[in-house]
Amino acid sequence: MFANEFTDVEQKTILKWLNKNQSLIVSEILKGRGKFAAEWMLVAQKVAKNARWILKPMNYCMNYFGNGEIEITTRGNFKIGRITMQRKGGDGGRDTAKMLQFKINPAELFDIE
Repeated sequence: MFANEFTDVEQKTILKWLNKNQSLIVSEILKGRGKFAAEWMLVAQKVAKNARWILKPMNYCMNYFGNGEIEITTRGNFKIGRITMQRKGGDGGRDTAKMLQFKINPAELFDIE
């Protein structure tokens, strides 16, 4: 289901839960956990003959992408700051279609310097 297909009460319940767990969700998505948790984010971009890269501490990236309002988009997805959360879908009915996917645009890090 899309988020806008839930009742108003269900939407408010989900938004309340997401707000309560926002920092944990963002950390899990971007940083991970355990001994292999990321401490840095490297973004490399190659456009035609030009290439550029940027290296940022993970806490900076979590603040940049994860801070902000949690809302339901017009297409029925959730926005957690600058992170889009949506149902995966597709996959021809396989179980993976029931999973969530999280999207960011890492190239945005180039624009803030």
